[in-house]
Amino acid sequence: MEQYFDAMINTLQKLLRIDTVKSAAEPGAPFGKGNAECLRLALDTAEDMGFETVNCDNYAGHADFGGGEETVGVLGHLDVVPAEGGWTYPPFGGQIVDGFLYGRGTLDDKGPMVACLYAMKALKDEGFVPKKKIRWIVGCDEESGWACMDYYAKKFAMPQTGFSPDGDFPLINREKGLYHFNLNLGKVSENIISFESGLRVNVVPDTAKAVVKIDEESVTLTAKGISCHGSMPQNGDNAAWKLFRELQTLFPDDKAIAFVAEKLCRDFNGHAWGIPFEDEPSGKITHNIGKVRVENGELYLGIDIRYPVTFTEMQIVTAIKENSPGTVTKLHAHPPLYIEEGSELVQKLLKAYAAATGEKAYTIALGGATYARSLPQGVAFGPVFPDEEQNIHCTDEKVSLEALRQMLKIYYEAIEALGS
Repeated sequence: MEQYFDAMINTLQKLLRIDTVKSAAEPGAPFGKGNAECLRLALDTAEDMGFETVNCDNYAGHADFGGGEETVGVLGHLDVVPAEGGWTYPPFGGQIVDGFLYGRGTLDDKGPMVACLYAMKALKDEGFVPKKKIRWIVGCDEESGWACMDYYAKKFAMPQTGFSPDGDFPLINREKGLYHFNLNLGKVSENIISFESGLRVNVVPDTAKAVVKIDEESVTLTAKGISCHGSMPQNGDNAAWKLFRELQTLFPDDKAIAFVAEKLCRDFNGHAWGIPFEDEPSGKITHNIGKVRVENGELYLGIDIRYPVTFTEMQIVTAIKENSPGTVTKLHAHPPLYIEEGSELVQKLLKAYAAATGEKAYTIALGGATYARSLPQGVAFGPVFPDEEQNIHCTDEKVSLEALRQMLKIYYEAIEALGS
């Protein structure tokens, strides 16, 4: 494995230096120039390794290893969330400092996808011939609605089984349901001129700003927080929460502000809101206010819900509407994922993890939504290790070189097992 490590890091740095935050569509670049450029580079790298590649109109692409009748998918993405906040090192610099590689996408999801590609190369160079086709699939719109996978699935049959290296180790076989929506709470006080916070529903915002009128003078209010992945809001510090509480103090008669401050900014698990759903397999519901806007005197919230695997979207939406004023507008959603622990897929991956690390392997539940849901039978497998710092979607996203070295070993064992 070690002989592939330097080349793997070099490839990853090249991909990290391309800004793949979704931008305006252009001819031949449905998610912006950066995503199209990054996809072409990734596929060119795979082709140089000797894999057969296909670019699906710059929506997504794949590289094939082997030619069996059954296909095993390794699915991940190249697009990233915006790099807000004050980064210590450039978010698109791919800089190595004190044994860590910094950059947006190091963990989510360029790093682990490059590790999977080099694991395939190592197996190929050693003469391994998989009995099942291994298809390495990369998309470019995972963070913004999965239009890439929708398009790709119309052009190519999805693999029957596989994994997405876009969660946690040892293995995630339970992913909560996802529901993203806009909540229009109507008119706010005419003294609240503007309110802006967040760029993506699935990111905890680390800044919030409001312009208000106090004693006939305009005053700008700001709040600072800590960003993190919207599926784990408890790991961050939502700046919008702080500003809503301040606005409630200033404008105690404003019903829309009071609703948000008292119902949505008290806990992450729906208790104050009146939607405290939970189950044994996957735990509690979570909610995140990812975007806030006051436009034309009306308050709009962009909200991320992750709900337990034994509940349905209809149950969640009904409860939200019953416990919220205003209008709910669906953005996009994914049903829960639940693959039995005794399945062949889960057992092979658990054994691969144990063989590569010497550590105990077990299954866990996740609030995040991965491409594993695109498969008839899929799970999330890495890249974050147990007890490792979780900095996906955070300022200063980074991964240790040692973790990348471990990923390469684990994905080598996994792809060999699934290909056999």
